[in-house]
Amino acid sequence: MDGAYLKKIEEGALGMGLRLGAEQLKLLGRHVDLLLKWNKSINLTSITDLDEVVEKHVIDSLAVVAVLPSGSLLDAGSGAGFPGIPAAIARPDLEVVLVDSVQKKVAFLKNALAELRLPRVKAVAVRLEGNPAQEELQRVHAAVSRAFAAPREWLKLAEQYVLPAGVAICMLGPTEEVPDQVGDLKLQETLGYQLPYSKAQRRLAIYKHI
Repeated sequence: MDGAYLKKIEEGALGMGLRLGAEQLKLLGRHVDLLLKWNKSINLTSITDLDEVVEKHVIDSLAVVAVLPSGSLLDAGSGAGFPGIPAAIARPDLEVVLVDSVQKKVAFLKNALAELRLPRVKAVAVRLEGNPAQEELQRVHAAVSRAFAAPREWLKLAEQYVLPAGVAICMLGPTEEVPDQVGDLKLQETLGYQLPYSKAQRRLAIYKHI
């Protein structure tokens, strides 16, 4: 990825209050390069235009970083690693687990993690069914879903993976329903933001495990 696209990522991140270093930007760019290379042989994303990948995958993923607590993060239905890999690059203090049920996608994730040298991140091939012990997953301080399931369905599942006082986060478009409470997950706040180039509207709905 050339410098112009890295500059776009840098400026998009700044618009979300994130100041990224040169090495972090390089890693984000390398993730995209690997994605587009692998996408020629396995379906990781339908978005292949580089401008769109930068904005709709990388910059959109970075929107969640500022609201993540310290500790551990579960990225449910990670696919090509969004938002988990950008979050891990921006927040190297986090322990991140990328979960996807599709073996080929997890093969990509494992390859990307090895190339990017992200030792605090792991990728697991498992279908989340609400039983972390059986799935050999630790409960986490934060769980996030980006187009994994409808909000209510995702929150019912997320409740099983989030530690007490932890958070579950929905990454949403402008019109999806935001329930006040699902099980022991109670809505704390909804934050709106705008992607910098397309001006598309997005929201984060943040739930606390009470």
